[in-house]
Amino acid sequence: MATKSRSKLVPWLAWGLLSYLIALGLLTASDVLKNQKYLQKDYYFRSPAFYEQLQEHFNLFRNVHVVYNHYEEKTDAEKIGQARMEQWTRHFETMKNIEVEQRKAEVRNQIQNLQALFDNEVAIAKEKRENLANPAEEAEPGSSQAQMQNPQNQPDSENQANIARIRKEIALLQDAVASISPNAEQEKNERIEKEIKNYLDFHNKQYAAVKHSLSARSGSFQYYVQDLETGEIYANRNSRPVPTEMEEAFYAIRLPQTTLEGGALQSINRSFQQYRLEGIFLFPKEPRGFSQMIADHAYFNTLRQRLIYELYLLGAVVAAAAALIFYLRRNRFGIEVVQQNYTAVLRGIPLELRLLLFYVLTMFALSYGSSAALFRLPVGPSHFAQWTLLALLISCLGLLLGDAVLLLRNPQALREQWEAGVYRKLQGYFRDNLAQRNILLKAGAIFVLTLLFSVFVINFVDCILNKIYRYNYGKFILSAGYVLFYSCVVVPYLLRRIRQLVRILSGAEAIASGRFDHTIEEKGRGNLARLAHLLNNIKQSIKTSVERETKSERLKSELITNVSHDLKTPLTSIMNYVDLLKHKDLAPETVASYVEVLDRKTQRLKVLIDDLFEASKMASGSVELAVENVNVADLLQQALAEFSDKIEASTLTFRVRVDNPKVTAPLDGRKTWRVFENLISNALKYAMPHTRVHLTLTEEADKVVFMINNVAAYELNFDVDEIFERFKRGDTSRNTEGSGLGLAIAKSIVELQGGQLRIDIDGDYFKVRIEFAREAKAAAS
Repeated sequence: MATKSRSKLVPWLAWGLLSYLIALGLLTASDVLKNQKYLQKDYYFRSPAFYEQLQEHFNLFRNVHVVYNHYEEKTDAEKIGQARMEQWTRHFETMKNIEVEQRKAEVRNQIQNLQALFDNEVAIAKEKRENLANPAEEAEPGSSQAQMQNPQNQPDSENQANIARIRKEIALLQDAVASISPNAEQEKNERIEKEIKNYLDFHNKQYAAVKHSLSARSGSFQYYVQDLETGEIYANRNSRPVPTEMEEAFYAIRLPQTTLEGGALQSINRSFQQYRLEGIFLFPKEPRGFSQMIADHAYFNTLRQRLIYELYLLGAVVAAAAALIFYLRRNRFGIEVVQQNYTAVLRGIPLELRLLLFYVLTMFALSYGSSAALFRLPVGPSHFAQWTLLALLISCLGLLLGDAVLLLRNPQALREQWEAGVYRKLQGYFRDNLAQRNILLKAGAIFVLTLLFSVFVINFVDCILNKIYRYNYGKFILSAGYVLFYSCVVVPYLLRRIRQLVRILSGAEAIASGRFDHTIEEKGRGNLARLAHLLNNIKQSIKTSVERETKSERLKSELITNVSHDLKTPLTSIMNYVDLLKHKDLAPETVASYVEVLDRKTQRLKVLIDDLFEASKMASGSVELAVENVNVADLLQQALAEFSDKIEASTLTFRVRVDNPKVTAPLDGRKTWRVFENLISNALKYAMPHTRVHLTLTEEADKVVFMINNVAAYELNFDVDEIFERFKRGDTSRNTEGSGLGLAIAKSIVELQGGQLRIDIDGDYFKVRIEFAREAKAAAS
């Protein structure tokens, strides 16, 4: 058993290992393709990282020896420059003039306001003098200047104080106008001095920083450059590098040159030509101190070595995968061995959705494989999680691809899958259910609206992801996930609901047209399934009612036929014997025998008419019962005594068992005796000869139970309920005596007294069970 389990597990392990190998190969190939440029020898010297470092070193050289050339030897004026100083002077002079004019305008406006206020105070003082009627002390009318020169003419101390205050404020403002220009000139000079200080501080710090940075790199960056116009040499070494040094250096270049490759080199070369420089940049192979170029070069070599190892790994993975595939083919472990457990699940997904799922998973696997960082240090659980996720994706793709191969090999299965697909179902819906256009339009509107809503949601979430996390695959993942969800959940749900609604409508139409044999399929849960269940119940109720009415009509026809037959038989005999009695030459013995027959037939006819009358009364409920506590055991014994002669004359053996000879119940004694009489008579007529008839009378907590069982002489091939119908007999040939109303009358009597009569048929065994309700005190007695 263990060997068999292992043999079943081998294909799974082999295909799982193959998935992991394919995932590892895909990750390796993706990483090699993305970084294939690092496989080139000395790629670093053509990389943007190298050009960036070279540009940085040149910028330091240019700032120290070109931009800040002889900076420490220059005066402050030379550092600033005549042009810049003149520009600052013009700028601040303009600002000074604008501010002076603005300030003078403000002061003049204040003087005008004070002058108006002074004139108002003088006018008030003049009015007060006139009111005092003192013309000798009035001042000569004139300008307000006269009033200002003669304040003693003012009538009171309040006006004198106001006029003096206003005159003082005006004098102060006039002095302020005179001092505006000198103050503005001083402010201008202060601003220029501040600008000069800020400029010198910034450039002194800038020069110190670049000079320090350049001198700090002297161990890893050497240069020897000559200014062709001045002949000045800029160098951090004693002599020009010889060719041998340049060949042995990590990197060396002579500038300017005629043609150069690389954007940074071209820019540096143009700068040398522009500044009229000529010289050599040299980076030693063994620098003194740290060199970013050497570090970057070592990193690039590490990447190249890693990619070489990845190529070896890729070759080993391809070889292992090929060997594993050979092993699988040799041992006949095809994809169908693993897929057989999933075929039913896969085939349950529509063909179009499987194609869409295959496309989405393929795109996601390629995108994820190209972006996964499996070959990055340090190695952690996330690397194995990425590897496992990609292996699972490849396994799913393998299952889908294997199922596609199996379908291509079996055109019949492919045709069945196509017919069961979404396209064919939609085509069938639109072709067969055009009458339900309203439903289809609503379903289409729901489809479109939900799809548009998803577009807005996906774009909104994608914008949030891009802003917060700078995530570039958000829209793809969200779109793929939503399409899968919508295709696998929403669309099938809508289609199931539409199909169920169409089935309900079709079923309702069939029921309305009278096809009660049609049953609406009840699938799933929800209101539609409940509606289908209710419609089926309504259909069943209508069908039962129709069958009951049909059965009633049939029984009425049988009643008429049976009554006619049972009444006609004795009546015909009576008529025949009456005709015989009309002959005058009959012997007295013959006449007596004829009269005896007539009497017997007449009595039978009377019994039939009485039973029919009693059955009609029972059915109409017009029977009056004289209910009292009676001894049921005594009634049974009386009935048996009445039939003692017939019982002895028959070949039947009656077995009677009465548990309590004094069992009582609230019953009509005469009617109950009739029940026993009918049941015993029925057993005598229809029981098989030479068999036993069992009669049992027992009592339970709240009822009295009577049972009579016998073996039928006729085949019981009728429904139990039909035996209670009027004029129904077990003897279908109707050769036996009786009206066929006995059981119907007995059932009616029992039910009128609140009891139950039930008949069971077990093969040829005929069982009657009667239950009478009894009071508790009657039971106690």
